[in-house]
Amino acid sequence: MSVFVSNSDGLGVVSCDWFALSCKLAHVWDGKPLVAPEGWQCLPMSATAVWGQRWFVMDADGNKVATLLFQPRTPKIPAESANVQIANRFLYYDDFRIICDKVLDILPMAICGLNRVDLCCDFEMTASLWTTYMALAKKDARLKGLGESVCWWKHIPVGVKGDGQGLEEIPNQVNWGGKDSTFKWKVYYKWLELETAPPEEKKPWIQDLWERAGFHSRYVWRVEVSINNPNQLRTLGNDKILPFQWYDDRVRLFSDLYADKFVVRRKQGHVDRRNDEIMPFLEVDGVKSIKHGLPSSSREGSDPEKRLTCKLWSELQQGDVQCNESLVDLLKCNLRQLLERPSNVWVLQRMFSVSMDDIVTALA
Repeated sequence: MSVFVSNSDGLGVVSCDWFALSCKLAHVWDGKPLVAPEGWQCLPMSATAVWGQRWFVMDADGNKVATLLFQPRTPKIPAESANVQIANRFLYYDDFRIICDKVLDILPMAICGLNRVDLCCDFEMTASLWTTYMALAKKDARLKGLGESVCWWKHIPVGVKGDGQGLEEIPNQVNWGGKDSTFKWKVYYKWLELETAPPEEKKPWIQDLWERAGFHSRYVWRVEVSINNPNQLRTLGNDKILPFQWYDDRVRLFSDLYADKFVVRRKQGHVDRRNDEIMPFLEVDGVKSIKHGLPSSSREGSDPEKRLTCKLWSELQQGDVQCNESLVDLLKCNLRQLLERPSNVWVLQRMFSVSMDDIVTALA
């Protein structure tokens, strides 16, 4: 089984299932009602714990197009911040970019990055895949570099087509990743989720996707990775991954993340767990191409010299400091000495996404 976007039988289908942009308003909201594009409407909704303003953007057919969140209720978030979440339905259609442009025109704003993106692959479960999945569900296997899984079980009708007698209990979902994890993975029975959902949450556009792919919907499961704050991720060449790249290049990015992160090993008790047997799951044509660009609680941050390098660089970028010539000269002199150590240059490039030319220019 290969991850691919073609509609051929036996192939997984990659999609983007969540897309939320982090934006900056051109100015703080003036309190006037939002004006939607022609044929659409903007409806004010109740506030959230974080955002004072929550608006639904609806199309002419009454479908929700997007959710706009702005006017933060905490001083920890800048007053001009906004969050734009495109509705799930429109992530599965070709006019996604047109929809985004129309939504972003409702409030004057600039895109700062992505708040969250979910990439997924729908596939038909087979006997061999089920063996690996059950090993994960029963904790007889693990994923490389991830903590313990959490598994949910559910009763479903007996029989492949649900035409048997009675019920059987199956593990319908296995999750990995905690609250603060950049990557949260899960494998779950997508057909069962949609089948048991209330009418307003059925998502027929996903069923349409399966039909076009030639899937028997009863067999369809999903592997999904939810990426929080993808702005901290970089290519191996240290280039930023632009927000819309996650959508336009979703097949390659999912494949590369899957090939690097979703490695299933049977728990065999070896001291060096790299010697544990690899259990096959989806056969994905991908390579490691993504790394963390910004260390969260990294070893670099525990080095006082590296912390000082970052602190001095931050001070040098401040507007009021730039007006003080003697202070600027002092900062530059100290930075030149610190940056004689290559590891300090490296951490500066990672933390501030600057090139060597940027550093040379700033210290000239």
